[in-house]
Amino acid sequence: MAFTCFRRGCDAADHLKEFEYCNSHFGLDKIRKALVELSPEHMAVLQRIRLNWLNTKNPVYMFLSGSVVVDCIWGDETLCKHLEAIRSAGAAERVGTAYYLPHVLLSEEVVENLPLPEVTEEEYEIKKFYVVSLRGVAGEVDAVEALAKFLETAPVFLGRRAVKVVKRVPHIIQLANRYTDRIDILLKLADGSLTGFGYVDVTKTYHLGFSMAKSLLLLYGLDRVVVFHPYVDQGFHREVANRVKNRWDISEVGYAVVNLMEEELYFYKLPRVNRYLRMSVSAYKYSSVIRSYIESL
Repeated sequence: MAFTCFRRGCDAADHLKEFEYCNSHFGLDKIRKALVELSPEHMAVLQRIRLNWLNTKNPVYMFLSGSVVVDCIWGDETLCKHLEAIRSAGAAERVGTAYYLPHVLLSEEVVENLPLPEVTEEEYEIKKFYVVSLRGVAGEVDAVEALAKFLETAPVFLGRRAVKVVKRVPHIIQLANRYTDRIDILLKLADGSLTGFGYVDVTKTYHLGFSMAKSLLLLYGLDRVVVFHPYVDQGFHREVANRVKNRWDISEVGYAVVNLMEEELYFYKLPRVNRYLRMSVSAYKYSSVIRSYIESL
C-alpha cells in the first residue's frame, strides 16, 4: 500500500484505502506476536506516540483511522532506530524514509496493556502535532461543515468505521433543558460508541471550549470528545493542548486544529475513553438517551 499520500495530500479515498489495508494486514493476533519481539524501550515509543509525547524534528502524519506515519528525513534520531526495530518485528512498514504504524498497534486496547509504568498527565508535555491531510476541503469556509463532509466521505475514526455522521445536532427533546452545549459533529461508530466534536472559533471569543468539553463528557456521556479550533499559531495551540491534558476533569478530551487553507487537521491530543461513564449514573443515562436519538435519525 502506498501510504505516502501525505506527500501530495490524502483525500477521502486514501483514508478509506488505508483503513481497509490496515485491517486486512495488521490483525490483533499479528500485532500481539510482534509485541513479544519488542523491548521495553520500543514499547515506550508506542506509548509516547499514543500520548502525542514525541519530541522530534521529523514530520508526523496521521490517517483518520489513527494510523501514524513518521517521515524519518532526520534518520539519525533515536526515534527512527526504534521504529526500524518495530518494523523488523513485523508491527510496522517502511517505504523509503517513511515508517507506517497501523492504528491497531497504537490503539488503546494495545498500548494501555503494555508492561510499562503508567504515565500521569503531569509527567509529560505535548510538543508535536500530527498532520491529518484533508485534501478536497479547500473552498469550504465553514470548519464544521468541511470536517463533517469529509467524515461522511471517509467514515472512519480511530480504528472504527463510522455508521452515522450527524452535524450540528439540534435540540434533543429527551434532554429537555440539559442540552445546552451543541454537539457540532456526532459520530456513531460501528462498535456503538459515540464520538462528539465541539468547535470553538477562538479568533472571535476568549472561550476555549473547556466547559463545553466537560458537558459533552459528564452531562451527555459521550464515549469520546474532541474540541477543535481554527488555526491560529502553533504556540497557542500547543499551550491549549497541554492545558487540556493537565485538567483532571477533561483530561480525556482530544484536541485538534483545522486549517482549511492548507486542507489539514492537526491533532495535538488524541481522545481517550470517557471515564465518567463508569463513575456517573447520570452520564450513563444521558448517553443512552443520545444513542436512542441518533438511532431515530
